[in-house]
Amino acid sequence: MTQRHFLPKIEQLVCLATLGLTIACATEKPPPLPPAPATSQVASSTSTIIPGTSDTVARPQSVDDDDFREEAAAIQTAGGRVTRVGTRLEIRLLNGHTAVLADDTTQGLKFALPRYAGYLKSIHAHSIHQIQYEGYGIYLLLDDSTGDSTILSGKPVPSPDGKRFVITSMQDMEGNNPSLIEIWRMVGRTPETEFTLDTEHEAWDPSDPVWRDSVTIDFIKNTSSSPADPYVKTPGRLVKVDTGWVLVDVSK
Repeated sequence: MTQRHFLPKIEQLVCLATLGLTIACATEKPPPLPPAPATSQVASSTSTIIPGTSDTVARPQSVDDDDFREEAAAIQTAGGRVTRVGTRLEIRLLNGHTAVLADDTTQGLKFALPRYAGYLKSIHAHSIHQIQYEGYGIYLLLDDSTGDSTILSGKPVPSPDGKRFVITSMQDMEGNNPSLIEIWRMVGRTPETEFTLDTEHEAWDPSDPVWRDSVTIDFIKNTSSSPADPYVKTPGRLVKVDTGWVLVDVSK
């Protein structure tokens, strides 16, 4: 496995909090809002759309038409509450406001292309994949009523009972993403981290989590001796016991 390198924590947070999120309403145009923190409150009803920049800056090679095809399919899960309008993603919230996420094609840390990833009914939230200039990007979990948002390192996968969700993240060759698996617990409408397994110093990266039941998660361990080699995939499993979540050996 290649040696892993991570951005300093503060720089990581700057990378994550680049998404333009506002609540669109009627007439006035106040100054643009600052970038949203990892968990943010809905903006006031006087906020307006933050426009995306022009497309004169080239997009990363990882961005192609597949992103829009996947988004179009994901929008169908939202029951008519999500619309793509040019460079803007508009999400109508149950409180009557509209959350607007706009493309920013500025090179570097500001680069952000929000793409809708699906409606998660069991946890009352919208999932948005934010493509960044480098790496696999991050996900935004948006409460379907209040618009409160939580930034995640990977795609959220809810448990069958809707009490939790799991995310996995694989590190790319440049070390732009962490290597970890996290389980989040829903406390009312608020997600809280319940378990984190940081695999930075392991020989594998986790991916493809699947809930077998509400207390058992299967996932894939991806091992590679060099960036040029394909991953060797082996099964992994997490099980909830009285003391918390434990990693179970399923290789035998």
